[in-house]
Amino acid sequence: MLKLLAVLALVSASMAHRYIGASWKQSYKPRTPYVYKSVTWDEAHEYEDCPEEDFQNDNYEEQEEGVGKDNIKAENGMHHFLSRHNPKLIEDICINKLVNVTIDGTRSELSVPVCPDIVREESEHCGFETVIIPAGKWIVIDIERSADGEFQIRNSYKQVYYDYRKPNSVRFMVPVILLWHLENGEKVRGEIATYIPEEHQSNPPPSKSDKVRVEDWDETKVYLRPYGGHREDKQFEDQYELLRKALTRANLSYKDNVELE
Repeated sequence: MLKLLAVLALVSASMAHRYIGASWKQSYKPRTPYVYKSVTWDEAHEYEDCPEEDFQNDNYEEQEEGVGKDNIKAENGMHHFLSRHNPKLIEDICINKLVNVTIDGTRSELSVPVCPDIVREESEHCGFETVIIPAGKWIVIDIERSADGEFQIRNSYKQVYYDYRKPNSVRFMVPVILLWHLENGEKVRGEIATYIPEEHQSNPPPSKSDKVRVEDWDETKVYLRPYGGHREDKQFEDQYELLRKALTRANLSYKDNVELE
């Protein structure tokens, strides 16, 4: 079983629509209003944080719901993509939804899960939680890099939708995982992965793009810390070091040249 590190950035599940500031405009409005149930960090995860001050999430800046970072409002009303996200309970995220799905060319309305069958283990140590991601098939794409070396996360995510999910009528699943490959602590390659829904797991549509592929993943144990801020925050990168510190204290091994978010 693979054992990996992850910082669960709540904004990452919506990375295709995530932005900071109002300069980037979205082209559509939400179908229904978004309703957020605000909970505390202790309610959102099932582990005790370590007692040292640097482990505490007291630098998390609560913001008014519906208002973006620095109180900026989005022109299309989707202000929640501009703001830090309040934590959400896993049972409020991984629910069954009534959606239209297409199986073997037939479209039906079914109640289906929005997450794979992730198992959350009871934590015996401070500073992190442990989840088991089941074996299964995933849609994967390498994250492209610009001429100056910047990872083009949003563009690569759009390719997953337009080159695979849309033409094959494959619905969205949570989570979207960013998988980073490290050399000497630096990110050298990135991948975006999203779980293929259960109705397609046994016979996923083949990819018609040379950039998007279907992969079989083994069952994977992931050690993670939740974080509700932006990827650009210094505190975001700090979470990985805190996670390593907590795992070393717990005498647990993991694959140290891979990080997930």
